[in-house]
Amino acid sequence: MSSSSKSLKIGIVGFGTFGQFLANTMIKQGHTLTATSRTDYSQLCDQMGIHFFRDITAFLDADMDVILLCTSISSLSEVVGSMPLACLKRPTLFVDVLSVKEHPKNLLLKVLPEESDILCTHPMFGPVSGKNGWQNLTFMFDKVRIKDEVTCSKFLQIFASEGCKMVEMSCEEHDKAAAKSQFITHTIGRTLAEMDIKSTPIDTKGFQTLVELVNSF
Repeated sequence: MSSSSKSLKIGIVGFGTFGQFLANTMIKQGHTLTATSRTDYSQLCDQMGIHFFRDITAFLDADMDVILLCTSISSLSEVVGSMPLACLKRPTLFVDVLSVKEHPKNLLLKVLPEESDILCTHPMFGPVSGKNGWQNLTFMFDKVRIKDEVTCSKFLQIFASEGCKMVEMSCEEHDKAAAKSQFITHTIGRTLAEMDIKSTPIDTKGFQTLVELVNSF
């Protein structure tokens, strides 16, 4: 961060592999992080310079700019529903990073206080594809309910400054596009698997890609 005025106080809910992956870059950029999770990550957080809260009430009471939801799709409803949101000290930006988008959008609009902003995102990369940096990797986002444009812009800059391809798209458009691409990928993959495709000593790069696709099923 070139200036402390650009830094954010970010609280991560769900500090598993993906939460840790995002946290590493956020810390590098100079943001202040806190975290909470069902599993006790206090020792790891100490090593990373992150304040870990076992108690969700204390976590929400920590006065954050952004609450980053890094839970699984199946647990999001339970996790958000169990939050004592009255403990929030001020309007807060809630961000999700799930691979589906209409579900978190609808849930957050239903559950969160009206004064809370909502940014639905899908970083289309992870610890493996993003291990050498995020340059040219796609970051999809939808400003579902944003009143504080400054905080939202600062958060998006985390990814833009790392070279991500920033794609603004509605949650509905995202899920339709994702369904089509997944259908095509799985259909082709299953067809190739049934053909018993195997590598040969004279494979082209394109054929190697097909073999890798088959092996992923």
